[in-house]
Amino acid sequence: MKTKELMRSIIILISILTPFVLKAQYDSTRFRVYKTNPKLEIPIPAAFFVGSYFGFKALDKYASMTEEDVLKLNPETINSFDRPVAYYNPANFESAQKTSYVLLDAALVSPVILLLDKKIRKNWIDILSLFLVTHAADNVIYFSTVTAVRRPRPLTYNPAVPLSEKIGEGKSNSFFSGHTSWSATSTFFLVKIYTDYHQIKGIKRLLLYTGAAIPPSLVGYYRLEAGKHFKTDVITGLLVGAVCGITVPELHRNKNKTSNLSMSPFMAQGANGISLTYHIK
Repeated sequence: MKTKELMRSIIILISILTPFVLKAQYDSTRFRVYKTNPKLEIPIPAAFFVGSYFGFKALDKYASMTEEDVLKLNPETINSFDRPVAYYNPANFESAQKTSYVLLDAALVSPVILLLDKKIRKNWIDILSLFLVTHAADNVIYFSTVTAVRRPRPLTYNPAVPLSEKIGEGKSNSFFSGHTSWSATSTFFLVKIYTDYHQIKGIKRLLLYTGAAIPPSLVGYYRLEAGKHFKTDVITGLLVGAVCGITVPELHRNKNKTSNLSMSPFMAQGANGISLTYHIK
């Protein structure tokens, strides 16, 4: 994932989010679906994203490939599921890459739709905190994986691509797809928040999550067409993003576990104390 495209997407999100945030009034007295700590969960992830700007630059250098590295590659050694991507037409690379950037931007800022919902908008600080923490978690997994697994991009195997375009920075960070992961994190986050606030369950919830998979799938498709990733790269990216988008909010969810628990004093045979009673509904 290129640094400039990532930072551009974040700037777009902030630009869209700001007018809603300025108009919204945070209601700290109403029941909160999620328990967050904005004093920590906003500035720390925000600082992390600033650091990511430099992290992506370092990652590109780390993922460099030399002419010697490229000449050792043989597309026939790639597993049969991924191998066809190594032979995609390079004439489509540039347009596919531009399309993937547009789709990434759209998917990334999609959670702003939540602020159209008055019920959710009243707790916008919680939503903003969760959004930042969720994407920070996704980024940590991405950085950890891509630095550990130095997988050459499909274009470095492609016989139709000139050698000069196969060498240099950012050529061995194929696994996994950051574009797909970021997109999935946002769209699954959107559905998770919406369904939790409106207590949507069953088949309707399943259908909404199915819809959430469409934008990142399209991003992944164009990353394949751009010669940047293999099929397993984009599938993994989608899964990682989906898990982050659902799990992080769930871990913050205010379960209200003691709602059926009552407490009262008691005295018996000269002893006194507190009685706890759990009411089964």
